[in-house]
Amino acid sequence: MILGGKFTISSVKQYGFTLIELMITVVIIAILAAIAIPSYLNHIKASHRTDVQASMMNLAQYLESQYNASFSYPASTAIPTSLTAPSNISSYYTITVDTGSGQAYTITATPTSNQNDTQCGTLTLNEKGAKTPTTTGCWK
Repeated sequence: MILGGKFTISSVKQYGFTLIELMITVVIIAILAAIAIPSYLNHIKASHRTDVQASMMNLAQYLESQYNASFSYPASTAIPTSLTAPSNISSYYTITVDTGSGQAYTITATPTSNQNDTQCGTLTLNEKGAKTPTTTGCWK
C-alpha cells in the first residue's frame, strides 16, 4: 500500500531468515552434535571391541582343536595369519599369541592408536577361559 508515494511497513514483504533465527538454528545443531558425536564414537569403539573378541574366540577355538589333535598347542609362528590379523580389525587391534611350552596359551589384543580404547585397554584370553580386564562392559 502506498501512502503519499512512500511504502508503508505492512506493504513490504520480507523474505529469508533473520540473523537471530539462523543463530538459534546453529546453536541447536551444535548442541545435538555435542551429544551425538561422542555417543557415536563410543558405539564404534564398542563394535570394534566386539569384533576383536569374536576373533579372539575363533583363535581360541582353533588352538583348542589343535590341542585335541596333538595334546599340544601349536607354536605362535604356526598359527595362520588370518586368525591373528583379521582384515576387519587389524587397523584397530593387534592380536598376539603366546603358547609358551605348548601346554597353555594367552591371546592378547592390544588397541592401536586408531582404536584409542581407554575404557578397556588391552584384552586377554587364556586357555582356562579367563578374560581380562574384568571391567563391566569390556567382555560381552
